[in-house]
Amino acid sequence: MMEVIERQPNRRREYAVYLTLSVVSLLFFVFLLPSSGAHFRRFFGETSAILVIVAASVAGGAALWVLRSSYGFTIFKGRGTLRGMALSAGFATVLGVAIVIADLVIRYPEDLNVPVPQALLFYPAIGFVAEIVFHILPLTLLLLVFKPLAKPLGRERVVWLGIVLVAILEPSYQILFGGEVFTPGMIYTWLHIFAIAFLQLYVFKRFDFVTMYSFRLFYYAYWHILWGMIRLEVLF
Repeated sequence: MMEVIERQPNRRREYAVYLTLSVVSLLFFVFLLPSSGAHFRRFFGETSAILVIVAASVAGGAALWVLRSSYGFTIFKGRGTLRGMALSAGFATVLGVAIVIADLVIRYPEDLNVPVPQALLFYPAIGFVAEIVFHILPLTLLLLVFKPLAKPLGRERVVWLGIVLVAILEPSYQILFGGEVFTPGMIYTWLHIFAIAFLQLYVFKRFDFVTMYSFRLFYYAYWHILWGMIRLEVLF
């Protein structure tokens, strides 16, 4: 009984953290829309950015509830989250350096990044949606589909199978969206983004959602913001 009582505040705290991230992302979207509508249309087309963030937040919250209840994933661990964020920062630093070196060779498009200062709000907001669309929802759906395999294979193996398959989604989308599939540069890009996605899902499993989201923020800070400002002067 005592264990149940102790869990309830933690569960409420976790969903409060998720709600806070959702509201902050929504506010960033609202603030940026007048000046950054073209950047949102690159991702959402003519669909309302506000509708996207609201729908993603609701669907993501429901999916996290399933992952938490059925597979032991968590949203926020408190002190454990800080350890996870430190690990995420390390992974993101290595991968950030790798993509900068690749950019010097491959030369990604000039207009790849949203300019500062809009980038400071745009990437945290779009990153929140990306975590839900590319990781949380697909992982939840796959694990529900694979549920009959949990008994013969074991739940842990099923979860790792889901993680590997979900990690394929974002790099494949980005390569197809880029239009060039079998060039050496695009193959490297696929492998690079797959590594990011897999490591993000790894820290999600080991730590929590906030740790996974922070991984993307650290990486975006290196690639889209810091290097995004420098590369225009260095490469173009």
